[in-house]
Amino acid sequence: MPSRPLPESDPQSGHSFPFADASGKSGLTVFDDRALRFRSLTLASNSDVPAEFTDPRAAQGAFKIRIAKREGFQRDAGTLVERRYGDRGYATPASKQDPHLFTFVAYDEGNLVGTVSIRLDSERGLGADALYRDEIDVLREGGCKICEFTRLAVDVTVVSKAVLAGLFHTAYLYAGAMHGCTFMVIEVNPRHVSFYRRALGFEPIGPERLNQRVNAPAVLLCASFDSIADGLKRFGGKLQQFPNERSLFPHGFSPREEAGILQRLKALEAKPKED
Repeated sequence: MPSRPLPESDPQSGHSFPFADASGKSGLTVFDDRALRFRSLTLASNSDVPAEFTDPRAAQGAFKIRIAKREGFQRDAGTLVERRYGDRGYATPASKQDPHLFTFVAYDEGNLVGTVSIRLDSERGLGADALYRDEIDVLREGGCKICEFTRLAVDVTVVSKAVLAGLFHTAYLYAGAMHGCTFMVIEVNPRHVSFYRRALGFEPIGPERLNQRVNAPAVLLCASFDSIADGLKRFGGKLQQFPNERSLFPHGFSPREEAGILQRLKALEAKPKED
């Protein structure tokens, strides 16, 4: 067999290609970077920083991001959500079949290290409508196309900013570029509000209320896709140029990487759901 050419590297971010390696035999890989090593977290252990985002071991290893179309990936994601919610004393939100819910998973050398889901707005509404229907309806009535980021969970022993940023960046591309969303909402614990404001530019649009699905207080946050795009345009993939930037944007993908991931997402969207 002819030898496989070495993957190119992105000089801006230092990540190596290909984006869409199917070596995991799933054909569902969105981003695969065997050369990337987890960067150590620099977040201080403040009370406003979610415990999920600390990195006690500063673990290293390559990671890949997949869309969880297969049942096995979905099951892995659900297990991680249950474990992390349980560790924090939260009830695990019920997982129901929802054609408008899409889950992304991050793996480190075959081990699941993070997951996030996005729910597109539809006639079924969003999970956050249970507490914040009035606030979300204001966005809808203003012509916004909304999606909801939900079921975020990461393994505290290996998570890094690169993993978290990669998950958010991929989900952002899927919701925005693929489905035309213009605003995202997310329910978070009140003590984590300042982290989300600093990391991704979210702003509160709803007061603190009790989320009975997880039996914990919640605040509704919102971010526009335009503001996310501006942050990525300015900082995306430029960690070496902006080492002191406190947002997650420098840990996201460079424009070149983003184009490759978007191309892969479009290809995967055209594939039928696999069992």
